[in-house]
Amino acid sequence: MNESYITAILAVTSLSFSAGALAQSMSNSEYKAAEKNIEAEFKSSQSNWDSFDDNAKNICMAIAKGKQKAAKTELEARYRP
Repeated sequence: MNESYITAILAVTSLSFSAGALAQSMSNSEYKAAEKNIEAEFKSSQSNWDSFDDNAKNICMAIAKGKQKAAKTELEARYRP
């Protein structure tokens, strides 16, 4: 059950990050809002992995940090093409 729960969390998170990739250009205020959204998504996933035991927690944390880094990189690419 934990594996399916982790998979569901990761699927929702990845979809929310990829939804922002559709924009072509953005203003400074849009950039700041998207940056805050990325941080909020990361903190949300952080509250989810607190309930896991050691190995599952480490895996979930690594995946969330990777997705956060990828989302920030995509955001930078869209903001400064």
